[in-house]
Amino acid sequence: MTWVQLASTAVLLAFSPQRHVRTSTMLKMSDTATTPPAVPSPSSSQGEKYASLLSWFNEVPDSYINPKFTIRESPRGGFGAFVEEDVSEDELIVSIPPGARVTIADVTNDPDCGKAFKTLIEKAGPGGSTVALAGYLAKEYLLLCENAKKSEEEEKKEIKFSSYFNTLPWKRGVNSQEHVLFWSEADVEKYLTGSMAYAEATEIRDEVAFATTVINGIIGPIILQSRMGEPEVAWPALPWMKPPPPKVDGMVDGVAEAVKGAFVSILTRSFEGQTAGMDEKEELQPLLDMLQHSEYPNIRHGVNSEGVVEVRARKDIEGGSELFNQYRGEEELNMPYHRFFTRFGFVPGLTEPATALLEEKSTIFFARKKEV
Repeated sequence: MTWVQLASTAVLLAFSPQRHVRTSTMLKMSDTATTPPAVPSPSSSQGEKYASLLSWFNEVPDSYINPKFTIRESPRGGFGAFVEEDVSEDELIVSIPPGARVTIADVTNDPDCGKAFKTLIEKAGPGGSTVALAGYLAKEYLLLCENAKKSEEEEKKEIKFSSYFNTLPWKRGVNSQEHVLFWSEADVEKYLTGSMAYAEATEIRDEVAFATTVINGIIGPIILQSRMGEPEVAWPALPWMKPPPPKVDGMVDGVAEAVKGAFVSILTRSFEGQTAGMDEKEELQPLLDMLQHSEYPNIRHGVNSEGVVEVRARKDIEGGSELFNQYRGEEELNMPYHRFFTRFGFVPGLTEPATALLEEKSTIFFARKKEV
């Protein structure tokens, strides 16, 4: 495997026609509440992880959650963001400071793999940051899984964004998340063969599979070490010396699945970076990524002069209403509905499974043949 091959894959992941990073605009600095509001309670036991997310978010310095904001089950499927009381136009709903966002700085400063991720970004060129971010997310998720297996007496790895990572779609169906990266090869051939989505779906699957081999080599030793515990030192060592990490022989169990979930999270949830010096590399922005898509959004979001992402009401919003963001304009020529599906995992405006549309040979996915 060469850096040239990885760079080719990274560029495709970053700049393929279906690739999209949601963007923000610059906002003026405004007064915000300094006292954190009470944490809203989701409406079902399934929403406990979102209650934990809100509680964690409130503890991040300079963060803000409007007391009217909550997360609960959406009529569109999965969970969404709502306001429980009326909200006025331009009212601040959420403030997301840099410390609450998952950025490339978190990746390159990671104590476990930061140096390796930084080398990957430098050598792979454009798009390498996407692969590195996926590797970081996958590692942290697998360490979370290992933490869950340990007893209260055992030492657990500290995970900076644990409450947030627990809400990401690591598996198919989490928060109703669908994506071709979760499909089996058999399902890809069964449903997508002959469709306008086939080429892009198979291309991104191949790209992610290739990137997985690189990520496995970086995070594999850390995952193996977390499962084995601290190795016994069989040779004289000075206090500051560490034993060599476990050798990775083949794909480490769980890495491939975690990397798929990481790329799904990036493809469906990432935004254009808003952190100074990050060269607009993508980042994850908790809470804002809970909003479902609408061609007619009722919020707007942007970064203020202090680098805080603000989510504000685009218009007056009635209490009980769901909040919507626009992922991409549905009329854009380079984002037809079949690309919405390969990119975000859904077709705008439709709640029926995409597989049903594919079986029906819907014109959303299959080009209409001209009559002779």
